[in-house]
Amino acid sequence: MGAFSIRALGIGLSFMAQAVTARLMGSENYGLFVYALAFTPVLSWLAQLGMVQTSIRYISIYNSQKDWGALRGLTTFATRSTLAACLATGLVMTIIGWMLKNDMDDLHRSVFILALLHVPFLALSELRVGILRGLLKVSFAELPENLLRPVLVIVLLTAAYFWLHEAVDPVTAMSISLSVTMANFLLGSAWLRQSLPEGVSDSLPTYRKKEWLNMAIPMFFLVGLQLLISQLDILLIGSLVGTGEAGSYAVAARIADFASFGLVVAYGVTAPLFAAHWNNRSIPDFSRLLKITSMGNALFVLAAASLIAAMGENILGVFGASFVEAYHLLLILVAGKSLHALTGLGTILLTMTGHQKEATWLMGGGLAIQLPLTLYLIDEHGAMGAAIASAITIACTNVSALATVKIRLKLSPFGRLPHNANL
Repeated sequence: MGAFSIRALGIGLSFMAQAVTARLMGSENYGLFVYALAFTPVLSWLAQLGMVQTSIRYISIYNSQKDWGALRGLTTFATRSTLAACLATGLVMTIIGWMLKNDMDDLHRSVFILALLHVPFLALSELRVGILRGLLKVSFAELPENLLRPVLVIVLLTAAYFWLHEAVDPVTAMSISLSVTMANFLLGSAWLRQSLPEGVSDSLPTYRKKEWLNMAIPMFFLVGLQLLISQLDILLIGSLVGTGEAGSYAVAARIADFASFGLVVAYGVTAPLFAAHWNNRSIPDFSRLLKITSMGNALFVLAAASLIAAMGENILGVFGASFVEAYHLLLILVAGKSLHALTGLGTILLTMTGHQKEATWLMGGGLAIQLPLTLYLIDEHGAMGAAIASAITIACTNVSALATVKIRLKLSPFGRLPHNANL
């Protein structure tokens, strides 16, 4: 309930922050801003090396078994790996930026440089969130990103607007976003140190690198595929149609995300519990948790999707009159997000029970469907085509994941006990 409340409040604050940002920047500047930021999750994934999801699963197991040596070893290994990957990613992006220096004007170059500086702080912050979720300190994990970030963005952007007496330019907005990201990282790191069990700091680290890498490598590709699928539409719209259209699409997608809010909470709260129950062979507890999660998520999806469909034009109007035209686009995106929320538990179950390779193959197939389909439909229907392609990809991928859960785990997504429950 604590995580749900923080997430719910965070959704509201994030909505306000995005509305303030869009209004104070204007649609064209805002489009460039979100287009540049769309690259940062992909680069952050490169730096994480799959260690976030590995931490969620194994730290929940080590915490339930009080294996403090392994817990300390994993946090140390994950942090060092992420730092090394951040340095390597930064070096590669510097080389690419130098090669493309003549292809961008000063404004675009400055905005993209500031966006890329987000990457190490985002990667390490995500790792911290994964560790805290594994420790079942979900509320601490949620606070910086869901509460602190939107509040600081609103305050600092508003102050910049009144200081400049004109629309906030993308460089100023990106500088504010970077400052807030750094503040979140520092606060989250302090909370992580305080949240570690007492015995961890006194234990000698135990390294099980082979076991961790066996999960981290498939998860690296899985998360990368998920990010590419989620960001591909905005990136292609910004490149093929224009950053102004990308801004409208980003606003509609942000509103539609509310329909999948229940699944996001389920991933943050129940994923480590799924891992611990499955590892400890607590199959009845696993089944009850899955049933409750599925039913609660379904009820929330129905209520949220209905609300967005009924009030979509009014909600879009909060961002500015020019965004109201995206209402029909919003309806398609809500349908896709609702479908994702209703069927998305399959991927979570596969990754938390050691079947991450199967989930990776399914995501790879989804990307193979989405890329050509999005290119074709954008050419035919613009941003609306990208939304349709996204919904089709979600349907194919998530339904396949649920079928795999049924076959591999012998488990219904609604919590029916597997045939070997007595084991």
